[in-house]
Amino acid sequence: MPTLFQTLLGLHIAGGFTGLLSGTISIASKKGSSVHKLAGKVFFWGMLLASMDALVLSNLPEHQNVFLFAVGGFTLYMITSGYRIVFLKRVSASVQPPFSVVDYLISLFGLCFGLFLVYLAIVNINKGNNFGIVPGIFGLICMNYARMDFKMLFQKITIKEAWIPNHISRMMGAMIASYTAFLVVNVKVQPAWVLWLLPTLIGSGLITYFMRKFVPNKRAKSV
Repeated sequence: MPTLFQTLLGLHIAGGFTGLLSGTISIASKKGSSVHKLAGKVFFWGMLLASMDALVLSNLPEHQNVFLFAVGGFTLYMITSGYRIVFLKRVSASVQPPFSVVDYLISLFGLCFGLFLVYLAIVNINKGNNFGIVPGIFGLICMNYARMDFKMLFQKITIKEAWIPNHISRMMGAMIASYTAFLVVNVKVQPAWVLWLLPTLIGSGLITYFMRKFVPNKRAKSV
């Protein structure tokens, strides 16, 4: 019989691989097409499984891994908020405001987890561990997106203005996390933090490209 760790690890790998494959298909397909939408849904569920699994795996006895926990929480926030904004855009046509307690909880989670990651970075850097740069950058990203969430929740910006840039950047952020995990597990490079941040650097370029292609300048600047 497989152990709990082995079972969870298998689910984590399956979810991550599914997300990696379907996310790549979604990015490569025509935006708004049936292929894009279907692949996006599969990506969401795959990454949701992988991220929630990571949170549990990283806290099992004898398998504690604070960095796996950090990546899992970051991915969970990005994937849920990026998927949720599509739902809000759809229901906002008939319900105003369309927000529920779910939206406040997602945003609060993003803010608190971002603060945790920044704290983790400070602790590691103070110990002379330059790898602390990694959770610091991801933490600042989380906090920035949480700030955008609260602007929308308190109606400082409309869903119509916010949904496209938020959907692109957050789903791409989760995609970056899946590629990062794949590279970290399968490629060994020193210093390790370079490999952790390389997908973020490349992914940021792709996010900028998609923003310019699909988001009018006025909307892009507003978030």
